[in-house]
Amino acid sequence: MLSQSKLLCDAMRANIETITLRWVHHVHDDPYLQAKDSKLTLPQIIDHVPQMLEELCDLLDREEEPDFKTIRASSEHGYIRSAEGYSLTQLLRELELLRDAVFNFVAETEIRQGVNRPDTIRALRRVNKYFGEDIIFVVEHFLSRSAKDNK
Repeated sequence: MLSQSKLLCDAMRANIETITLRWVHHVHDDPYLQAKDSKLTLPQIIDHVPQMLEELCDLLDREEEPDFKTIRASSEHGYIRSAEGYSLTQLLRELELLRDAVFNFVAETEIRQGVNRPDTIRALRRVNKYFGEDIIFVVEHFLSRSAKDNK
């Protein structure tokens, strides 16, 4: 029998495109991001999101607590967005919408596939930690860039 974490991970991997497109829809509908994202093509909006979701699947599939310092897809997304002229607030908003899309997917998968609550909570904690670490990276990057620009 598949482990509950494996069920969540397999479901997420099978639905990366669906989760990504849901997120894109939310980004397009978000009043704080409409003006910025309307200038980008769909591939530019999507950017590293599928790789982030793959990376997240790998983290969910591990028994041991992951080393978040080795995670790179999310930081690449933040770096590219800053180069595209996103403000810190806009990037954080995008990340929050993605975290929400992943949270909703995990909750829906729990119901649809009968994943037990402890494994769902464990997965959601990892999702939260993943995005929390990315937010820290993004803020540090923006502060560092701002300090360089002000010299």
